[in-house]
Amino acid sequence: MSTNQQLYTHNYRFLMKMYEGKRIPRHLIQTLALMLGGLFLGRHVQLWELALWAPLPIQLSSLVRRFERFLADPQVEVRQWFRPFVDSMQQMLSHEVAYVIIDCTQAGKQCRSLVAGIAYYGTVRPLGWKTFKGRKGHVKGDCHKALLQEIAPLLHYYRQIIVLGDGEFSNETLIQWLIEHGWDFVFRFRNNCQLQVTPDGEWQSMKTLYQAAGCQPGTVHYWEAVKFTKAHGFENLTVTLHWAEKYVEPLPLVSSLSVDDSPHLLYEMRYWIETLFGNHKSRGFQLARTHLTNPQQIDRLILVLAIATYMMLGLGSALVFCQQTHLVDRSDRRDLSLFQLGFRFFYRLLALDRLDQFTILFSDSLHFPKAGSRWSSSNP
Repeated sequence: MSTNQQLYTHNYRFLMKMYEGKRIPRHLIQTLALMLGGLFLGRHVQLWELALWAPLPIQLSSLVRRFERFLADPQVEVRQWFRPFVDSMQQMLSHEVAYVIIDCTQAGKQCRSLVAGIAYYGTVRPLGWKTFKGRKGHVKGDCHKALLQEIAPLLHYYRQIIVLGDGEFSNETLIQWLIEHGWDFVFRFRNNCQLQVTPDGEWQSMKTLYQAAGCQPGTVHYWEAVKFTKAHGFENLTVTLHWAEKYVEPLPLVSSLSVDDSPHLLYEMRYWIETLFGNHKSRGFQLARTHLTNPQQIDRLILVLAIATYMMLGLGSALVFCQQTHLVDRSDRRDLSLFQLGFRFFYRLLALDRLDQFTILFSDSLHFPKAGSRWSSSNP
């Protein structure tokens, strides 16, 4: 059996198992399996690149049209099609605190995708996404709220939900929704935002406050029971100024959490979504180079990427759990992310005709040191 036929067969069986009991047409599952195979072998989202690897004796243009029909098909409802993968992840994990990271990324030359997922060992497990027209600029607060409303049913297991985001998410619409639903948050905000740090006190900009406090690089300052902002007056919030050493400007954060929760340390997880974006783009599947311009079609394309991400993260986690990372990474220290561990091991299984050893696992108790750190002595 050829490599691409072997991969198609594996993907098709895997998808049929995931969609067991779902009312999803088989021919669409077959097309999805073909697209997944092309994605892994071609490492590119352009449809002709996917079609090159399809183990079918038909014209390339016919395969491309088949993929185009899949991306344009309203039966491929993204949330419904990705739900089994989210449920599978949730069943393997504890349900204490979900750190939900939300951010935007470029998807092709004319669109931006708003993505939300849960922090997971230096990266993000995707939960939901929505694509909009536009090359640059921020997506509006109503769109942020709509995406979180969409993924909210996926998070009902968790005792606490903490949303992390950069400056575009510290808007009235989203903060109001989070407060109403009892979700916590840590958001960056602009230095010119007006704050009230004492009851009936003067409204001051963040920059004025930290200059008056004499803040210096290498320090962290807190203000509790703050009103944020003069225009909206959200009460009893915590403002943190984290000024890391060697940085020209400090990082201002607004949060519903207390000082004891160290919001500035939690906020560091926000950057983990860049690992996910890198895997979808330059280090993985080149999403930024898609020629698609229709937001709904790009959402369906990201569905294929999200399933591939689920597979690679699950395989990478299993490799760490079984202490077999030395098969694809250094034995003395960690250099690769979970995704890249799974990515490399997947190709090794394919090359050795051992896809029957493909295993998905998600865990809250992996020993996964920071990049560049040594593995423990218990690792081979």
